[in-house]
Amino acid sequence: MLRNTNDKRAPCASPINTIQEVLDWQDSDDYYVGVAPLEPTHRLEDRPKTLVCHDMAGGYLEDRFVQGSGKYDAYRFYHWHLVDSFVYFSHHMITIPPPCWINAAHKHGVPVLGTFITEWEDGYNKCSRLLADLSLIERFVDQMVNIAAHHSMDGWLINIENEIQYDQIDNLVIFVRLLTEKMHRMIPGSQVIWYDSVTVNGDLTWQNELNDLNSIFFDECDAIFLNYTWTNEKLVNSAINSGTRLHDVFVGIDVFGRGMIGGGGYNTKEALALARKAQLSIALFAPGWVYEVNGSREFDANEERYLHIAQQIFRVVVLPFRNIISVLLF
Repeated sequence: MLRNTNDKRAPCASPINTIQEVLDWQDSDDYYVGVAPLEPTHRLEDRPKTLVCHDMAGGYLEDRFVQGSGKYDAYRFYHWHLVDSFVYFSHHMITIPPPCWINAAHKHGVPVLGTFITEWEDGYNKCSRLLADLSLIERFVDQMVNIAAHHSMDGWLINIENEIQYDQIDNLVIFVRLLTEKMHRMIPGSQVIWYDSVTVNGDLTWQNELNDLNSIFFDECDAIFLNYTWTNEKLVNSAINSGTRLHDVFVGIDVFGRGMIGGGGYNTKEALALARKAQLSIALFAPGWVYEVNGSREFDANEERYLHIAQQIFRVVVLPFRNIISVLLF
């Protein structure tokens, strides 16, 4: 029986917002965690991949109710066969995916990542505190790993949307390295993904490509999620700079179309086609656009319309790397 979601006592999934809350976190409550194991799949590994980053109206909507919601027409996602990994995103510092997403994804063999994000002045202050002390970094990383293991998560997206003090860049690199190493040790097959935002100089300057200003972070983790205002030339650069890790570069594609080639929406196919032509992986951001913009009334029809367009491009034909650059340039 579904819980009355007007009941303020209804158990809800929630994020964590402060460094101290992370340090104080304890795994005493099993009620709010995903329970479905990650099912094995037979997907080919050496190919461009598709990541879906779920960002919808700030997150933690009807999906936050652990016992289910009575809102029959809430947003839902059911095209798991097209997806290699799923990120639950919000603007809280530590975004823990609600268990409904973890269970649904895992039943279809799709790993689920949470998000670590810092933003603007508040984010600068948090990073300044965290990165000032290597022992604090290690304690914080250990807690992130424990949180992921407790909630049956499969990794983290790291999104630093604020400047970093230049003398703390080395410690930021250590943070990324430690989190990646310890996640791999605790949760085999887990992923840590760096978002293309702050640079090696500590500047908040989105590169929209993999280059010398962000490769230091890419080198320490499993993948990079590129910002959205890339060009075809930047895709070429990213493919070249990735070396042997071509498929670890995820081209960010914002379905809302903010600064995007093609303008997003049902025309997302233009950006998707270019990313696939480059044989790079895809990070599809905010596919809930279909629901947010068009509403719930015709959601299923609109979702099928969108996915019918997109899935033609999700199907991958892998080219030898030596052919990729020439294909992109001509």
